[in-house]
Amino acid sequence: MRENPTRSEAIVEAALDLAEGHGLCGITTASLAHKLDFTEAALYRYFPGKDAIIAAAMQHLADRLFATMLLELTPSNASGHEPALQLERHIARFTYRSGLLLELLIYAAGGRDTHMQRSGHAFLEQYSERVDEYFAALTDAGLVNGTPSSARELTRLWICQLLGGFVRVRLMGELWEPTAQPGFVSFIAHLRRCQPA
Repeated sequence: MRENPTRSEAIVEAALDLAEGHGLCGITTASLAHKLDFTEAALYRYFPGKDAIIAAAMQHLADRLFATMLLELTPSNASGHEPALQLERHIARFTYRSGLLLELLIYAAGGRDTHMQRSGHAFLEQYSERVDEYFAALTDAGLVNGTPSSARELTRLWICQLLGGFVRVRLMGELWEPTAQPGFVSFIAHLRRCQPA
């Protein structure tokens, strides 16, 4: 009974390796079958198609990110400039596998496959909820005074700078270093202005 999850996990890991090394276009059923040393037909025993594999890869990376959020974004442990340090550690998680989670999210948004779009939407919704909870907890703890931005607005700004910064870097052919992006620097400055004096 354990064979199915193990094979599925191996397929997802192989897809992530291919995407990291060759971009998303490097994920083909032929390349996956070759990497895993089995037939293309065997892939369809575990996933209905390439987009389902990519969606599973995005979910794998999202689960990994969500697990770290529980440990890193803890308003109860924050004081002074600590929220900025927590966010700096958190955003660095998006550099894992060269920013592949964000690349997959953008792929989901730009594609026509409804399964991929739903997967991308589900991730973004869950991520938004968790970040919103974090900023609300910062406000409740008195670490952010709620003005000029509400927790919800801080969440929107955060996600916009995260995605916008990633797209900008990719289009400019630069290395993805999120804490060096103008959007991140500006967001942290904005957050510090929201902190009580």
